[in-house]
Amino acid sequence: MRAAIVVIGGGIQGLSVAYNLAALGERDVIVLDAGYFQGGASGRNGTLIRGGFMSNEWTGLFALANQRWIELSRRLGRNVMFSARGYLLLAEKPATAANFDAALATHRAHSVRSHRATQADLAKLAPALDRSRVLDAIYFRDGGVAPHHAAMDAYHRACTAAGVRIRYGSPVTQILTRGARVVGVVGDGDGDGDGFEIEADAVVLAAGAYGNAVAKLAGVELPGFPMRIEAMVLEPTRAVVRPAIAFIDSLCYMAQTARGEIVGGAEVPEQPTESLACDLPVMTATARVYRDMLPCLAKLRILRHWAGMLHATPDFGPLIGAHPSFANLWVTGGWSYGFACAPAAGELLAKAILKGVLDPRIVPFALDRFAQNRPVREGGIVLAARV
Repeated sequence: MRAAIVVIGGGIQGLSVAYNLAALGERDVIVLDAGYFQGGASGRNGTLIRGGFMSNEWTGLFALANQRWIELSRRLGRNVMFSARGYLLLAEKPATAANFDAALATHRAHSVRSHRATQADLAKLAPALDRSRVLDAIYFRDGGVAPHHAAMDAYHRACTAAGVRIRYGSPVTQILTRGARVVGVVGDGDGDGDGFEIEADAVVLAAGAYGNAVAKLAGVELPGFPMRIEAMVLEPTRAVVRPAIAFIDSLCYMAQTARGEIVGGAEVPEQPTESLACDLPVMTATARVYRDMLPCLAKLRILRHWAGMLHATPDFGPLIGAHPSFANLWVTGGWSYGFACAPAAGELLAKAILKGVLDPRIVPFALDRFAQNRPVREGGIVLAARV
């Protein structure tokens, strides 16, 4: 069997790359995934989307992603259910608030529509919020949420319609190399238990938390480590917040669904683990933030609590581009906000693969940036350092 490009990983990152390759004219693409449809982080995330962060690097990339989310239903020909309900970034500590002026200037430089939210704004946007705990706030007009099932279904259908071959239940067991190039992949399954070998001109690693394990099949490694994240859902209640919210200092995020459920999670420092088991510290940390910041939620019951896996890098930024060891082994990995950035990452990586030119917005996230002592510092993410 042969394909121009093999994409390893059928989550939203892999499907976005495949769709954009097809949109640029390369339809001889095969997507392989070891698991089932939406079985990884693409089906276990918070679904929150915003275009602005604290750093120039993150904002440049996510500004494009947010714009693409607004256009995505039209582009894919399917409703991704993106709801531009807005997004609040809240500071509870003076040190965080002190960075907001610079952040707003960065947003303006990238045409991100954001502004400082006043106490009156907060009263309208999030009436249940304990505003006495908020020192400063930034509001993103175009931010919002998009349920992962709708986005994943839209990408899957768009890929299939474009002729992309997608196979779940098909783990890759070898990445074949010859000299300084990858030349194909070998796997154990094909949906029916048969093995396969596929020649390829290029291979894309989009395997999420398992990116490093897959990279090792080619004899190389990716910076970072697998990390568990957790989230939970509260029982439905009246509308208490319209926008999505990130409590930067509390390391917590949340949004309220159309059904009235509160969905979100907090981060706590812990040892990296590959387990999908939930634990009490994260649940209690999330409940504490909800109780403190939105007191009306204190008596609500927890309906569901789940865990997902991601591949965290030392600076929590993504890995985008060719692997230094193989010019035709491409990577989109290391994602902590991979769902939110998928439309932009897939578009820019597909252009790099087919045209050989890296967009300036992905250059800072090169795979060798840690070896070159060029980490990307970002202060507006909701993630806890490992212990």
